[in-house]
Amino acid sequence: MIYNTPTITLPFEAKENLDNIEKIIDDLNERRDKGLSKELLDNLKKQLLIKQVYHSNAIEGNKLSLRETELILNGMVINERPLKDEIEAKSLATATEYLYRLIDGREAITKRTLLELHSLIMKNIPGFSAGEFRTEEVHIKGSDHKPPYFHDVESHIDEMFQWMNRNSHKHPPLIMGAILHHWLTWIHPFSDGNGRVSRMFLNFFLLQKGYPEVIIKISDRDAYYKALIEGDKGNLNNLIELLSDNIRESISIYEELINEDQRQKAWLEQYKSISVEKYEAAKSKHSYDYEVWKNQLSVFKTLLKRNLKEINNYLGHLDINFKEYEIISFSQYLDLLEDRKVSNTWYLTIRIFDTNKKEGLTLIFYFERLYRSKILHLLGSEQKIERGMKFNKQIPPTIKLYISARKNGLTIDLDKRIDLVNIGTYKDQLSFGIINRKEIREPWQKPKLESRTDSPGIVLRHFIDQILELYFEIQKKTIPAVRSL
Repeated sequence: MIYNTPTITLPFEAKENLDNIEKIIDDLNERRDKGLSKELLDNLKKQLLIKQVYHSNAIEGNKLSLRETELILNGMVINERPLKDEIEAKSLATATEYLYRLIDGREAITKRTLLELHSLIMKNIPGFSAGEFRTEEVHIKGSDHKPPYFHDVESHIDEMFQWMNRNSHKHPPLIMGAILHHWLTWIHPFSDGNGRVSRMFLNFFLLQKGYPEVIIKISDRDAYYKALIEGDKGNLNNLIELLSDNIRESISIYEELINEDQRQKAWLEQYKSISVEKYEAAKSKHSYDYEVWKNQLSVFKTLLKRNLKEINNYLGHLDINFKEYEIISFSQYLDLLEDRKVSNTWYLTIRIFDTNKKEGLTLIFYFERLYRSKILHLLGSEQKIERGMKFNKQIPPTIKLYISARKNGLTIDLDKRIDLVNIGTYKDQLSFGIINRKEIREPWQKPKLESRTDSPGIVLRHFIDQILELYFEIQKKTIPAVRSL
């Protein structure tokens, strides 16, 4: 029985995504190399440690909440939870901190470190041999894969490390990490703790390559298990996509903390003229605006999903895949308003595929500051408008949800005949930036962009009608009629 190293053949979009991640991480490392405060680095490690311990243990059935995990790692006791759950949290935290020390000390990843990680994770769990390979046959729940005979475990581990040392330069770190992670779960070298060790092993490899660690969330558990089962059949594409999505969230954590550190430094430079109370009051005001904005964007998403579901039921030959991302945090919201760098601003993607014509289109909804608006300066410094544009009335700092498209693996401009340009809020209402073509009287006239807050359902249905007509040749008369804008 041998492990067949999969041949990786990724779709164009997945390859481009990996290239984009590589560029973002290079930029992030360049910012880190300029020097970060010890306080910031400690805060970063603490945040990632708590999230890593909570999610990795939760995947294995631990019942602690994220908040309970944080309290336990801060030295408190949660009497309402089993002692085993508390021990698992502390042990995994200890192992993760050990991993950080290995990275800081430029230690190589070897069979010895693999056993040490397992020992730290399992040493306080009764009934298990910590730091030792299994001495019995095991079965993986929910999988048809039968791991190698226990006598062969060590030779399989040796083979994996030999392959890693020979081939680590042949694949991008995320692909290499996916192969190694799946390989280790395929071997299933321990009687228990395989998932937690395998995820730590993955992060050990990524951190050594200058990548942030990946946190596989409890909400991704089913997709994660399914991706590993697909890997048993030689297809790692789903696992690579899952890791790509999750590493983007880790990148966001890094960026948020770095940007907040820069914001605090700017505040300290003006400390004599700007009081703590004034600074916090400014943030508080925008915190309220953010909550209103976030809630209204959630309304938009719900309406869009509902309309797409109805269309999907009516037009059976269309396969519509709706993928959601976490909305940007308050810190990222401020970063965009202040024109700071934020890499991961996708909110959702919609892939529409015509199964008859074998053609598809992907719509990407992403956040960006409205460039006709002012840049936010929490400290009250001079406001400015960019790109040489002058307006009688300055627009307040504003973030909009914009739309881009991909077709046949390439990014394309959205058809200019589509009326919907952006989505945002006006006061406490959902607002749409829509091109008004009705008032065009002469060929030389350009259509105006207007803001609309009424009838969001009609606006979204008209947008879907235009997408279906312009990209899939589906006329409005073939679907239920909607009142024109």
